[in-house]
Amino acid sequence: MVTVRLFGAARVNFKDREVKIEASTVKELVDKLIAKYNSNMKSWRQFMYYVNDVSIEDLKLYKTPLKDGDVVMVVSLGTGG
Repeated sequence: MVTVRLFGAARVNFKDREVKIEASTVKELVDKLIAKYNSNMKSWRQFMYYVNDVSIEDLKLYKTPLKDGDVVMVVSLGTGG
């Protein structure tokens, strides 16, 4: 299981702080979040994603592999400290 932590607009929009999801890549994770929250890709493209505190832009973007115990943070742009 991957722990997904929602911050900023993601937390407000989807009314969750944290969810657990089975996924092997960030893309699969986002697809499952879309299904869970009955939303669309546009709703999720606006966020930045971090896997274990590293931006997916520094990894393999949406192809970034995930494993049990990973923590993915979903952060809206402009969300501060």
